[in-house]
Amino acid sequence: MEGMERRDFLVGAGLLAVAPTASSAAQGLDWGAVRREFRLDPALTNMGLFYLASNPREVRDAVAEFQRRLDANSHDLMPEEAQKVAEALGQYVGGAADDIAFVPNTTMGLSIVYGGLKLRADQELLLNDQDHAWHQQAARLAAGRVGAKVRVGTLYENPAKATEDEIATRLRNSITPRTRAVGITWVQSSTGLRMPVRACAAVVAEANRGRKEEDRCLLVVDGVHGLAAVDDDAARLGADVFVAGTHKWLFGPRGTGMVWVNPEVGDEITPMLPSLSDRSTTALLGPGGFHAFEQYFAVAAAVRFHQRLGRTRVAARIAELSGRFAAGLAEISGVVVHTPRALSAGLVCFDVPGSTGPEVVRRLADKKIQITTASYRIPYARAGTSILNTPEEVDRAVREISALAR
Repeated sequence: MEGMERRDFLVGAGLLAVAPTASSAAQGLDWGAVRREFRLDPALTNMGLFYLASNPREVRDAVAEFQRRLDANSHDLMPEEAQKVAEALGQYVGGAADDIAFVPNTTMGLSIVYGGLKLRADQELLLNDQDHAWHQQAARLAAGRVGAKVRVGTLYENPAKATEDEIATRLRNSITPRTRAVGITWVQSSTGLRMPVRACAAVVAEANRGRKEEDRCLLVVDGVHGLAAVDDDAARLGADVFVAGTHKWLFGPRGTGMVWVNPEVGDEITPMLPSLSDRSTTALLGPGGFHAFEQYFAVAAAVRFHQRLGRTRVAARIAELSGRFAAGLAEISGVVVHTPRALSAGLVCFDVPGSTGPEVVRRLADKKIQITTASYRIPYARAGTSILNTPEEVDRAVREISALAR
């Protein structure tokens, strides 16, 4: 292995244990060894690694191996490998392989779900103003085809002060007998807020009491910034549909994603496109045709990599670093943190006095620090704390932001 011995990263089938230096849940891993599995720019403090993830060596090797096999015989599309990916993803999210469809990204997955939803003109889709613009657009395109409506509300007054009770109450007051689906985002890329999906699911379940099947309200979750960043089973949150790209926090190959559908509502979503797989009702939702199969097949390697790290340790490390970053920002006079500490994951959104979000991004880039903004109504500055970041990088970013705020 380049730049390190394999024993630096693995001991037998497990990971190298090291002396505790972090929170108890994140102990037991040499995070420096984990970082060396990735081809990162050593001159850059990159706190935007969630955008389009770097791939670890194990995933890169898997892509290369499947590419070699396909080059040797392009007729060998290896359906058994697709099944392995479905099984890996199903296990990772706490569901079953048959409940997984392959899609290229979150946007495509949401478009397939809303477009295939059995929706009438007298029904509506309910979203909130902090869902990604493409999530909202997917719903609008689907509603427009049948003459239905899309209603966009707000689930909290102030993201930094949002609570589970406020969100659940506002959602309860927003659902009407016409609401056919509620769309939410597990971890909002606009604010960093981690939506209490279970509480929202309970509200939707309450609204469904006494409804006919064709009027049932489905809960659709855009989970791209929660998958592999939050220590929870996506298929056990109470949602009906969970959609996520695997090329962010899971470190999966670029251009890969998944849709999980609760088998109880599988008949409520019809395929929009011919599919490459007929292994299950949900698999039929995945678009057919030719794909970059070496990328798709290598998703299983990304899942294996995360499973060896341990989702609990990964989530704890992310939370430790994001908490450190948010606490450091809170000490800077004038800086406003918009991400609530009690409802957060790996993203922290903030404002620096006298600078817009894009200006903060540009000025930090001059210092070789990569952060981002999001294309929302208010483009807050936004940083993500990956397991590939270090406490020293977090502290350096805080110092430079403090200098900008003076």
